[in-house]
Amino acid sequence: MLQSLAILRTVKNKSLPFIVMSNIQVSVRIPPHLYEKLLAHTNTLGLSKSKVIAQALSNYLEADDPKPSSLEDRMMQLEQRLISLESTSPETEPLKKADEISPKPLPLLKIPSLQQLTVEVPTVNENGEIIERVSHQVKSFKEELGDGVELDMIYIPGGTFLMGSPETEMGSQLSERPQHSITLKGFFLGQFPITQAQWQVVAHYPKVKRDLNLDPAFFKGSDRPVERISWEDAVEFCDRLSQHSQRPYKVPSEAQWEYACRAGTTTPFSFGPTLTGDLANYMAKHLYAGEKLGIYRQETTPVGQFFPNTFGLYDVHGNVWEWCADTWHSNYQDAPISEVPWMSLEHDKCRVLRGGSWDNDAPKCRCASRYSYHPQAVPVNQIGFRVMCNLGG
Repeated sequence: MLQSLAILRTVKNKSLPFIVMSNIQVSVRIPPHLYEKLLAHTNTLGLSKSKVIAQALSNYLEADDPKPSSLEDRMMQLEQRLISLESTSPETEPLKKADEISPKPLPLLKIPSLQQLTVEVPTVNENGEIIERVSHQVKSFKEELGDGVELDMIYIPGGTFLMGSPETEMGSQLSERPQHSITLKGFFLGQFPITQAQWQVVAHYPKVKRDLNLDPAFFKGSDRPVERISWEDAVEFCDRLSQHSQRPYKVPSEAQWEYACRAGTTTPFSFGPTLTGDLANYMAKHLYAGEKLGIYRQETTPVGQFFPNTFGLYDVHGNVWEWCADTWHSNYQDAPISEVPWMSLEHDKCRVLRGGSWDNDAPKCRCASRYSYHPQAVPVNQIGFRVMCNLGG
């Protein structure tokens, strides 16, 4: 199959202080199977086939290498690159030289139309009594997953907050110190933990890297949070959702999670100095401050059953632990000061869990509380997740 493409080529003349640009008409014979791969890849990118193929040929066939390869060798390099791309996450930019290691994200959809929501948020005193109820306006969009199932994403405005807990906070751990200031850009976060209905739709999407159990939860219910989810399962879910929606979904960083959980507060809980069984699903038979004994439900509850925080997020305290992107560090010494996940070079390093679960007492459900778990470990019925989407907010 003979394809004739016009390639805009940059010619650098080392003896002159300028760059000469020229249009060169190039005719190259591309093997039929390779041409089909290139066309298929243009559909993924949403770009014109001439632009993508021209870029590919320019990068691989017209490069000024010190030791030029044969045309056949360059064709083989291009095919190997496409094969590699087909087996990786859709967030990797295609058609770069094999020795380049700085991938850029694929072109993704712009921010969708946002809706205005009103949420009512209570504040409690040390006895767990509601002393105030305030209405707040939040912005959100709905991601259509299919089969009538939607994913509600809340806009979390950027800002600065103090991450971690002071020594004086009841239940504070060494792993939550030293407190440090974090400045974040705006982002979107799931209004609820991922539900079983949402999981089952996305788990049927095309596989990216690993298979997913279509119905992993122990406590069954379409509107209950999905649980028994490993960190790797959560990442695969995000990769499939990203590929389907063409928006960059991930699990949030620890900083993003705590910032969103606190929603502008500095108290142990987003509702105030304590927690009650009327505000969250946790082991409320154990007291934290001066609140009354509450219910220990011993199972998950449907998402959104309790009050939201000021950002409009539900179930940030209790119900299920939620995965974060960061690898585990035993304290915050030398921690990042932005929303970027804090990563370790150790391949099998534990990942971070946040928020506590139905089977934890109040100290584990605090905004600053953190826990570690192995990303490939056998899942338990206390662990789920919610998703983050960064659309340049």
